[in-house]
Amino acid sequence: MPAGVWRKIRTAPFAYIFGAVFILSFVFSGLYAERTHRYGATEELGEITGEAVREPWNAEEDFVLNCLWGGRRVRILVKCGYITASEREEILAAGTVRASSVRARVPETARNFGEFDYARYLLSHGVSYYLYAREGEFVAAEAQKGVFHAFISLSRASSKVRAAVSSCLAKYLDGGFAASVNAVMTGETGLLDRQTKSNLARAGFAHLMAVSGAHVSYFTMPFAAVMKKTLLDTGRRKLLLLLPVCFLWFVAGGTFPVTRAAVIFAYSAVATALRKPVNTVNAIGLAGTVQLAVQPFAVFGTGFVLSYGAALSIAVILPVLKKSFSGKAGVTGVFLPGIAVNAGVLPVLMSLFNSFSPCGIFMSAFASEIACVLCVGGYAIFFLDKLPFAAGAMRVAAKGLTGLSYVLGWIAGKIAGGQSWFLRVECGTPGIAFVVVYYALLLWAVRGFRGKILPCAAVAVAAVSLMFGALPKAEVIFFDVGQGSAALVRTSDGVCGLVDTGDGNTDIASLLKKEGVRKLSFIVISHGHSDHYGGLADVLKEYRPDVIFVPDNMFDTYCAQLGACFGVETETVSGLLSCRLGKYTRMDLAEPLFDSDNLNNGSLVVTLRGAWGSVVLPGDAENEELLELAERGLIGETDVFCLAHHGSRTSGDEKILWEISPKYVIISVGYRNSYGHPSKQVLQTLEDGGVRSGNIYRTDRDGAIRVTASVDLFGREFVWLWQKRARV
Repeated sequence: MPAGVWRKIRTAPFAYIFGAVFILSFVFSGLYAERTHRYGATEELGEITGEAVREPWNAEEDFVLNCLWGGRRVRILVKCGYITASEREEILAAGTVRASSVRARVPETARNFGEFDYARYLLSHGVSYYLYAREGEFVAAEAQKGVFHAFISLSRASSKVRAAVSSCLAKYLDGGFAASVNAVMTGETGLLDRQTKSNLARAGFAHLMAVSGAHVSYFTMPFAAVMKKTLLDTGRRKLLLLLPVCFLWFVAGGTFPVTRAAVIFAYSAVATALRKPVNTVNAIGLAGTVQLAVQPFAVFGTGFVLSYGAALSIAVILPVLKKSFSGKAGVTGVFLPGIAVNAGVLPVLMSLFNSFSPCGIFMSAFASEIACVLCVGGYAIFFLDKLPFAAGAMRVAAKGLTGLSYVLGWIAGKIAGGQSWFLRVECGTPGIAFVVVYYALLLWAVRGFRGKILPCAAVAVAAVSLMFGALPKAEVIFFDVGQGSAALVRTSDGVCGLVDTGDGNTDIASLLKKEGVRKLSFIVISHGHSDHYGGLADVLKEYRPDVIFVPDNMFDTYCAQLGACFGVETETVSGLLSCRLGKYTRMDLAEPLFDSDNLNNGSLVVTLRGAWGSVVLPGDAENEELLELAERGLIGETDVFCLAHHGSRTSGDEKILWEISPKYVIISVGYRNSYGHPSKQVLQTLEDGGVRSGNIYRTDRDGAIRVTASVDLFGREFVWLWQKRARV
């Protein structure tokens, strides 16, 4: 190993240990989450006794039940939407509660690429189940003893302090502003309304609502100013400042960001007291390693990733920026921390919000100053509220905090909406190649590594990505929309279209944004059943395609009227329509020549063809239509076939399946649907026809399926399929 590399590892060993532990946790936690998930499952837990605690991340009407079940610690998120607020408060006041018969739900994993994964979100907080409380289900029980319950009692005490802070602020500030100030002070985001929380997150101000390193500096600032007047040296002052840091950690409920900040501060205080150099990167690595050792599922938490990304950005990027701007106007330094943090976590923000705001990078400096005043001022009101002579001053201070809270919300709303000069750049979820190139160039730019290896590697990855992107290629993503159908078609030269839109229960427009789709060239509605067109109106609210293709039957009137409402042309297809999708792909839309009262047998059958191969999406076409199209030569042998009518036996005739002879079969079908799809008879016919079971993909079992067909440099065809959920 080169001496330079060994020197870096020796000076900051925990940073490298943290990196290795993070990768291992991400891989193995992901495998565990996928393998142990049972779609829509519930579990009988029977009688349980546990501690009811409100945590900062809980929604206003929720709490967490901590209990021991089956010899292991179990955390259950209890949703109280079906019981009264007074009963919920009684449960929380009792602390220890018992339920005679508990049936809890297993959290749902994401069904589609880029979709919010509720199971991983709850796992990141250590929650294994959730349930909806029923009236009278929980009754007060005798408090239990032991180390586990003592720790929970500490959490409950923390919750009571946060409630006291909230109650105090509510006396002086209006509800919405009180919730905003409380979130900055304690990280209690459950009281914020959904729009405010979304605006703050999209504006890049989410870190202000999660107590972290910045809040530690805010809160300790007054104490540090007082201690400067004493004769204590720097080391002793830092050790004494551990007391307010511990208080803030306690009030914030020991969340990931504040725990990281507390560990780093303690590391710095001890090192300073011992007159040892402070290695911030090593301190960050130590905090991260400890947290992942305790809770490996933390890697799924957005707060954890953003917190450590921001901390590393401050430690690695900010010093380089300060050095580069040394000697410049002092005001420049105000913006540098925001620039450093946003540069470090940009791919994460792009992945979470599919957009970023250059304006937000600079405005975060002002937002941080506002948050500092809100935090210090809010705690001043809380501590001085009991003094009888301070009531008037508290009201004046509250008006100032109200104004600052309004300004913070106004700025966040403007940036989140991209209004006026608050520019917002829309983008898709960045791919692996982009992330590799971005961080390689970033590390090289901040001179974290010497030599030309990183920039050369980044250029090589970029060149290979561009080369393969220029080859003939098509991608079809079969979304998991339950018992319905919706598929995104995308070509290598930028043409995007949608074949069916599901039943409207899945937010297709949001999934398209996650895939980076800015414009739809077309939408095909195969036929007039709601499980194929139900989401059309929602998609048209976000996208304006050039044309909507519909079959020539009574249904085209509805689509024409809907398209007209959004200013989109509707084209009726009768017989056959062929069109080019860019340079390398042709799309054929075929309809039977016979008339039928059965809408399924009037489905538009979509065939995509190119040098890369072919894909067929037949809607709900049944045997009669498929046989007619096969006789006319409009469908035949293909690489990928989406089984018609969700695998119904009426669309799985042996002759048709053998005529098509697909290499891969996709079945868009709902989990445990009432129709019994896919038919066992059809699955057996596929097996008899030579389609291996491993080449049959089902959305009810595998989630969304991404099919990528391409041609390599030698003209050979390749087809890759990825499923969202691991097969079990």
